Amino acid sequence: MATVRLALAQMDAVVGDLEANVASITRARRQAQVLGADLVVTPELALMGYPPEDLLLKEGFVEACQVALEALATSDGLPPVLVGTAVPEGAYGVALEPSSDARDVARVPGFEQRAHVANVLAALDERGVVAVSAKRYLPNYDVFDERRYFHSGVGAGAVVNVRGVAVGLLVCEDVWLDDGPALDLVRAGATALVVANASPFARRRQDDREEMLRARARETGCPIAYVNLTGGQDELVFDGQSVVVDARGDVVARAGAFREEILVAQVEARESSAGVVVMTTSRGESPTHLLNRVEPRLTEIEEVYQALVTGTRDYLRKNGFTEALVAVSGGIDSSLVATIAVDAVGARSVRGIALPSRYSSEGSVTDAVDLAERLDIELTTLPIGPAHAALSTLVADALGEEPPGLTDENLQSRVRGVVMMAISNSTGAIVLTTGNKSELAVGFFTIYGDSAGGFAVIKDVSKVTVYELARFRNERARELGDPEPIPASVLDKPPSAELRPGQLDVQSLPPYEVLDPLLELYVDEDATAEEMIALGHDPALVRRIVRLVDHAEYKRRQTPPGVRISRKAFGRDRRMPITNAFRPEEP
Repeated sequence: MATVRLALAQMDAVVGDLEANVASITRARRQAQVLGADLVVTPELALMGYPPEDLLLKEGFVEACQVALEALATSDGLPPVLVGTAVPEGAYGVALEPSSDARDVARVPGFEQRAHVANVLAALDERGVVAVSAKRYLPNYDVFDERRYFHSGVGAGAVVNVRGVAVGLLVCEDVWLDDGPALDLVRAGATALVVANASPFARRRQDDREEMLRARARETGCPIAYVNLTGGQDELVFDGQSVVVDARGDVVARAGAFREEILVAQVEARESSAGVVVMTTSRGESPTHLLNRVEPRLTEIEEVYQALVTGTRDYLRKNGFTEALVAVSGGIDSSLVATIAVDAVGARSVRGIALPSRYSSEGSVTDAVDLAERLDIELTTLPIGPAHAALSTLVADALGEEPPGLTDENLQSRVRGVVMMAISNSTGAIVLTTGNKSELAVGFFTIYGDSAGGFAVIKDVSKVTVYELARFRNERARELGDPEPIPASVLDKPPSAELRPGQLDVQSLPPYEVLDPLLELYVDEDATAEEMIALGHDPALVRRIVRLVDHAEYKRRQTPPGVRISRKAFGRDRRMPITNAFRPEEP
């Protein structure tokens, strides 16, 4: 048996920032050199960031990526590296399938002369690019849209030889198939496999990954190193949790979640002379306590919380926002969003704005003040009564009568939205909206009111999970000996928008403990009304909720992006037409 020491560079790539990504890869190689690694492995499309989307159609982008790739060859004695990137057909001998399973870019106006593009893992040492493995299976489901941009590779893929171990190169989806590219590489002589990934976070996703890797290792008889991106990109969050399994499928190394790091794993594999090229490497000594470290898994609720913090932090940081605004009402949603924002960017970068109306309870006003003190954030209180009265009068003049009740309720929310956006315009701070997935699903929010803002932190978080996250964060504070950020009174009070006297959410919606399971079935699992009724749910309630979800599509389409934490979020995952007359649930 031979051994190879792999350094999995779990990095936070920035889409389109080639210079920064080259610097990150180079820094990872330097760290790997200190740690005595033989080969560095980067995530899928690490050189350009994932997903690059229509940047791949921009004139000169793929070419600029190729120039950046070549620049990594000047290694100064650094260990060889496997780089995730995209290259045009024909570059480095890359051969692609015809356009049967991919959009033919040649038919797009303005791109008649463009070559087809491959999603690849390229092997480099001091000689330059010595081997390239092109992704064969292009996912086109959930958040993935790769057939719009890429063509499939042909052949078994590349095998490189490092210290007598024949290492087969895979890209993401290719490792998921039984009797697929992984086994093809073994038939070509590979005795170990590495796979570069850009696998977004979703609840329980890591369980799926490790179960698949166990199955693939047993099928191939090879150890497998799986490196994943970390960090946030628009709605997506990448959790890292890169992992290495041995030939039996047992986890022998695992990186942490939601952080950049170099995971060094010494892998034992059958010795082989296979490989299109022998990669030159000079192994140094590695601190033994850093080899094959297995980071414990987070609990599911801790994973979700860290995903929200990471997604919020990176959306602000990567888009140049230095301050966040939160409309703090004294309710559970705004309290959680403010807490996440502080954990993401720090208390000095978060400002709370309290906008009480004449219907706001005294308890809500004091809870907002209490929250701000616990989080140590600046709080500005701006009563909206005068503005609401003036706007109500204006609307009454337009209608010839007093605005109806719901219209008047929405006016309050829209006054708040106008004030928040005015402060944002004047300061450059981004407004974080506070609506949750349950409310967005049934349209229980005011368009151009509480939905106004730049980033929707808990857009994909059900109301029940909002409470779970708040309790988790308070419990974590207690464990650390810190003040609980969210007042107990916020957790204990019944949910209310406080837009009319005595208003409670349960007056308009079923209890969230009843509503959220129905929404999960209909939205996340695509169950029909009949299937939900067959499970024992009240038929009238099911049909009402289904109608509310379908009718609110036009409102959801106009909400800001937000962190995806479920397997089916509104937007990227669930793409329903706004104009839609199909009503299978109606008799």
